[in-house]
Amino acid sequence: MTKTCIYLLVLAISFSACSKKTEQLFAKTADERLAELLTNYQSALTGAPGYKLFVYPEGLASEGISVGGLTYYLKFAGNNRVTMISDFTAAMAMTPKESGYNLKAIQQPSLVFDTYSYIHVPADPDPDVSGSPAGAGLGRGSDFDFAILKTDPSDSITLKGNFNKSEAVLIKIDQAELDKAFSGGLADIVQSTADYNSSNLLLYFTGTNNTRISVSLDLNLNMLLLRYFNANDELIKQTARFSYTIDGLQFKNPVTIGGYTFQELIWDKTAEVYYIESGSARVNLINASTHIIPLAKVLGLSLTTLSVPVDPLQGQSDLFRDNYNQAKSDIKNGGYNLDLGNFYFIFDDAAKSMLLYIVLEQEGIGFLAEYTYTYTINKNTGILNFTLIDRNGNAETIENDMAPILGYLNDDRFSLDYDTASTKLLGKFTSIENPDFFFTVNIDD
Repeated sequence: MTKTCIYLLVLAISFSACSKKTEQLFAKTADERLAELLTNYQSALTGAPGYKLFVYPEGLASEGISVGGLTYYLKFAGNNRVTMISDFTAAMAMTPKESGYNLKAIQQPSLVFDTYSYIHVPADPDPDVSGSPAGAGLGRGSDFDFAILKTDPSDSITLKGNFNKSEAVLIKIDQAELDKAFSGGLADIVQSTADYNSSNLLLYFTGTNNTRISVSLDLNLNMLLLRYFNANDELIKQTARFSYTIDGLQFKNPVTIGGYTFQELIWDKTAEVYYIESGSARVNLINASTHIIPLAKVLGLSLTTLSVPVDPLQGQSDLFRDNYNQAKSDIKNGGYNLDLGNFYFIFDDAAKSMLLYIVLEQEGIGFLAEYTYTYTINKNTGILNFTLIDRNGNAETIENDMAPILGYLNDDRFSLDYDTASTKLLGKFTSIENPDFFFTVNIDD
């Protein structure tokens, strides 16, 4: 009995000591500590002249779609209001918009933009608003409320989207950068880049080993594509996600290619050129007279799909257009009331096969006419020769009506090249035997 009492007394004393230590270690409750943390974040946001926010949407990854970044310049106020501009459009980059924000504890401290603002636009389920490449319901897979993961001594705050898990970072900026962005600096870059890209269709720069590296900017998805042929004549391809700043294009991660490492394309407003800086080296982008990546060399490899839309493309010959309109009329009046839609040429280099898909529509219902060809191609001259080997039932039904187009594909050889006379980068098929028959195609690369 005595031993038991002594044992209980020791336990009581030990427990009492632990309790005192616990009380000393956690002098504030969890709720109090969280409130203090949110207050500190609030002070950091409102105490700075401004921030720039880079967001890299992740919600479309499950659809196999990569989209580039989004940039916002933000001025936080103490009344839970924030004024922002966005690089999503030139108009949003020019016109500041005020909306609400809050700091909340969801599962962890979070920055929530809680009234509709520019940050919500890329996440809008209406594809006419968000420009979603995945159709209705998904937007661009972006976020508008973010978990706060960590702060950095260099005045940045690492974030992650609570819904789509988009990576994001807030970077503190000075008053001069904020003023320049809000007074049209961001809008100037967005518009200048659009103008530059439309008038420089064949961009490249030269690596340290004199390799020419093709540069393509997708200003819809904010993706950079770099390509070149290595010493073994193999096509090397690299992509990077970008968004805009007042200085040019900022990449999510550093890009290493051609002997250079860089994380920006910098806009030279005076010379109206983009350039990279790697160490002390400045390397301008150059617009070539001919594309340094011949279509014939990538056909069926990195480039598999060429398309002819219903709305006429630039660079079509009068003969092609007349024959196309004749085929369209014959199909419409051929007894099935069919409307002629897009053409898709799908190439497979390994099998040396080409599928020609022709979309048909009957009172809102879609059908597919499929013609299967084998082909040969001279990758140096770009000359193609097609051999028809099969067709499906829909293709048989319209074959006579499609003769004004198919007759040339079946009987002629074609040269394949870029159509550099157009205001966008298009491919061009030209008949060797009948040079007046040529047509342009979208390059779905």
